[in-house]
Amino acid sequence: MHPLSVAALSGFINLGFRRLLQRGIALRIFRLIILVVALNEALTAAAKDEINLDKVSPKAYYLDQLVKGVPVVMKSFVEETGRFALAGWIPEYQEAIYPLAYLATTKEPQTQYTGDAQLINAAMKGGDALRDSQYEDGTVEFLKQDGSSWGRIYPQKLLTAWLETYALLKDRLDADRRSRWEKGLNLMVEGTHQQILGKRNPRLFSGIFRNDEVVWGWGNFEVNSLSIWDGLNVFRAGQIFARKEWEQNGQRMIHSALETLDPASFFWPEFGGPSPSQQLEYLQAIGLYYEHSGDLAVVPYLERGLEFQIKYVYPDGSLVETLDGRARYSSEPPAAAHFVFSQLEEGRRFAKFLVAQLTRRGTILPLSGSLLRNLRYYHEGDEAKLPIEKKSYNLSSGGKATVRRKAPWFYSLSGFTAPTTRNRWGLDRQNFVSVWHEGVGLIIGGGNSKGQSEWSNFIFPRAGRLAYIPSSGEVRENQLVLSYEDKKASLEVSPGSKTELKLKAALLDPTSSATGQLLLHLKAGNTCKTAAGGVLSLSDRPIEIRAEDAGGWVEFEGWRINLPAGSKVNFPSYPFDPEARDTRAPLSQARGILSYPLNSTVPKTEFTITVLKQ
Repeated sequence: MHPLSVAALSGFINLGFRRLLQRGIALRIFRLIILVVALNEALTAAAKDEINLDKVSPKAYYLDQLVKGVPVVMKSFVEETGRFALAGWIPEYQEAIYPLAYLATTKEPQTQYTGDAQLINAAMKGGDALRDSQYEDGTVEFLKQDGSSWGRIYPQKLLTAWLETYALLKDRLDADRRSRWEKGLNLMVEGTHQQILGKRNPRLFSGIFRNDEVVWGWGNFEVNSLSIWDGLNVFRAGQIFARKEWEQNGQRMIHSALETLDPASFFWPEFGGPSPSQQLEYLQAIGLYYEHSGDLAVVPYLERGLEFQIKYVYPDGSLVETLDGRARYSSEPPAAAHFVFSQLEEGRRFAKFLVAQLTRRGTILPLSGSLLRNLRYYHEGDEAKLPIEKKSYNLSSGGKATVRRKAPWFYSLSGFTAPTTRNRWGLDRQNFVSVWHEGVGLIIGGGNSKGQSEWSNFIFPRAGRLAYIPSSGEVRENQLVLSYEDKKASLEVSPGSKTELKLKAALLDPTSSATGQLLLHLKAGNTCKTAAGGVLSLSDRPIEIRAEDAGGWVEFEGWRINLPAGSKVNFPSYPFDPEARDTRAPLSQARGILSYPLNSTVPKTEFTITVLKQ
């Protein structure tokens, strides 16, 4: 029996519990004790096992989030225009028509919104607003939340949502509305169809990316994370409107994407290497195609793509950015593509793991097509345990990347390199190590930038220029070796104890010289301390902390790192932001740079990271 129950019962007996029994009132008290004991035991178990994945219900979570999202979206609905807009409007907001239409028309699962006429009205008028926003060629304006316009596009996920909303509501649409929707959808789909055939609409993006070397026409089924959605939409529209040519060419686009999966590491390449963030886009599009087609040819590719995806997450569910050539670090676990994971035993467990992490954080997911897909196409079934449920594991992709967990530490090394591109969406692969701790989160790392040498792990001087993008990389156990033309340098990570980890940097050619750099996950609004007693606020005002002034180390939000002679920390360093028209990142994306010298006198340097907060 639980110790609390023994103590409680003994206490009552000592206070005359037997007399209470005789008076007939003890039963209620006894039941209360049992209830308290049960609650205490449940809380104790929860404390020991913070996430019991066996008790997680992804479908219940998705449905709950969808239902909670309805009032927020409906509050933004403008009856006169059919737009969903509280402060400003972009076409992307109209994606809400899909979950609204689904919740209003589905009887399984049934919710308080089943049969809701207001939701159906909003979905219909929302589709009207989409049609109203189209140009004569079916494109819409690519508007951003900051008010900027990026030209005209065929929007991938918005088209997906509109197609599915039409499929749900077509028998409820009056003749005029149905005709207008069908014309708008056909214009958008045919424009997309021509695009994947290589006949690019010259009005797309209005030429604003002329200096970015962007090949926006996907001729001969060139594959990327946008064109895969184009293939899906053309295929699905072929089904809905009985257009065989669309169906066949959409399928060809999907099959072309399957063939580009890296045969060794199982990722879909983006700008010469992997991208865990964009891998989710491929998985979603291919997974949806499979739901609609039943094409068994895609199953082995989904299995391999999922194998890659499961490897590269931190123990809190967030994506490992270290080998990502498209996106920087985000602390939020991914909420997309869970339905695709549910096709496989490990994937169902992975979806539960992600839902548990989202729940723990109290994350509120917006009403979206992505969230609805998780509910609508989730597959229950057997599960297989995940490596990430263990306190110690090592996963790798050949000699190109590794993630290692030795709780409470976790670190990642990447040897994936690629030539630079002027395309704004492709970041320079320049930052190859990340270190994470259960007590404080990400410490070293955060991702890549573009055209910024200070975000690179090493900089070698070269006759009037700087070599800071390596030509190759190799991971050997806990060591990473990077080649910069004819020079090499290495990084080695070694967890020592639960509170201490060592990171070693070295020149493999001691006669050379370089500047070594570590990206520190510092955030504006916090403070840093030095061993000498200094306290500095992290803001948009540049600061520099030199080793000779710091007294040996600097400390940030529960962790500290030593500063070897000649080293310094600078903040803020703003990365390149491809999502902004002027590419200027906000202060929230700024990070710290720890730089240090490497030369014939000091060919190697060692850093000790100490975590103070458990």
